[in-house]
Amino acid sequence: MTDLRHYLELRFAGQTFLMPNVSDISVEPRENMQIERTGRAAALRMVQGDSWLAYALGPDWLPLPGSDWTRAVFLGIGASPPVGLLVDDLKLLPAGTLRIEPFTPLGPAPVPGRHLFPAAAVGRGTLTLVMAPEGLAAYLRSLGGDHGLGG
Repeated sequence: MTDLRHYLELRFAGQTFLMPNVSDISVEPRENMQIERTGRAAALRMVQGDSWLAYALGPDWLPLPGSDWTRAVFLGIGASPPVGLLVDDLKLLPAGTLRIEPFTPLGPAPVPGRHLFPAAAVGRGTLTLVMAPEGLAAYLRSLGGDHGLGG
C-alpha cells in the first residue's frame, strides 16, 4: 500500500480513517444524492437507471438512518452496482506525507475473506487505520440485503 500516490482521509461518526485513492472510487457531493427512507441505506444516486446506495455508519459501524454527511464515496465503480459510504469530511493526502505500515488483522473478517483494515498510518504520536476499499465495499454490500446487494 505504500506505493500509492494519494490517500483519502475520511471522517464519519466522529472517527478518521484513511483509504488508498484507487481508480474505482468516485466522490459525489450531497447535492447529487437523494435521501433514502425505505431501507438501511441513507442515500442513493441514480446513474443510468441503476440505484447506487450509500450508507451512513455510526461509531459501531452499524447503519444510521442519516447523519451530517457532505459527500458519498462510492467504491467499485464498474461493478454492478457500486456502493457508497457517506462521510462528514474528506481530504486528499499525498502518500509521501504518510508512513503506512501493513499488518495482519486479528480475528475473523467482518465479511468472508475481507478484512477492513490491512494497514495503519503512523506518525507524530497518532495512529490512523487504513481501510481496504474492496473490504469496505464488501462490508457495505452485506448491509444492503433490502436492495439486492447482499454480500
